[in-house]
This record gives sequence, structure tokens and C-alpha cells, in this order.
Amino acid sequence: MENASKYTNKQELEAQGFIKTPRGIYKLNALEQIYRNGRLEYGDKSFGGQDRLRAGMKLASDFEKSHFSIVNSSWQNEKVDCKFQNNNDINYIRSRYYTAVNSIPREFWPAVRQICIENKIPDFKNIQSARRRSENLYLRYFDLCRGLDRLIEHYLSRKIQF
Repeated sequence: MENASKYTNKQELEAQGFIKTPRGIYKLNALEQIYRNGRLEYGDKSFGGQDRLRAGMKLASDFEKSHFSIVNSSWQNEKVDCKFQNNNDINYIRSRYYTAVNSIPREFWPAVRQICIENKIPDFKNIQSARRRSENLYLRYFDLCRGLDRLIEHYLSRKIQF
């Protein structure tokens, strides 16, 4: 019950990823937070942070639309408006997701999966040295950017709007 009466200030909320927009309070996902901190500017100079953000959001969107979390359920294809989605649509989105994942090299995939799919910001608090923590964070973000660069190239070669 202590936490219910605890006051949260603006800096704590911003650190947790909340921002105030004209439409109200919005929680940024992990990729948007990383973009906002300027960490998507590593990698190939022909792509910018905005391009990497859009490619990562497209990959996350395809993952969510694929309904991988729903396992053999009778309402698997049912939408909110009680209309059923065609299995061919889900199969197409899943194949698009799998081909996008296959375009990302194996060594960059853990960073892309953690941030884009699992929606987790890398955390190296268990490392004692601040220098080692910052080096590991830099390497993780650099791998993320290189993986997203490959994803952008994949989307451009397939002419998929991201």
C-alpha cells in the first residue's frame, strides 16, 4: 500500500518513457525511447534514425499482427468488431515477418529482438564498472542499428512500405 501513496515526479515518469502530448499522456516503447535518446544514429550513414525507427516499428507491427501468442484458439481469427480475419492474411503477414527476420544477420538478431519484439531496453546493471556498462550499451545499440540497416535494405528491395 506504500506505493499507492507515493508521489511520482516528472523526471521519474520521463525516465520510464512517458511523454505528454497534446492528446494526453503517452508511453513510448523501447525503440522510441532509444530513438529519442539519439541512439539510432549509429551504423550506415545512408540511413538515419527515423528510417531505423520506422523499420523497427514495421517489424514489431508484423510480429503483433502475426498472432504468435495465440495458440489454437477458436477466436484466433476474430477481430474486435466480431468479424473474422482470413487465415491467408495471417499467413501472408507471418511469411513477411519471417523473411524480414531472415534478412537480419544472426549476430545482430538478439539486439533487434530484445528491443523491437520484446520491448526491453538493454540493461547491464549487473556489471560493476560504469565504463564496461557504457561499452556494452554502445555495442548493443550499434548491433541494433546494423540489424535495422539490413532490415531497411530488405524492405527497400521488396518494395514494402515501412
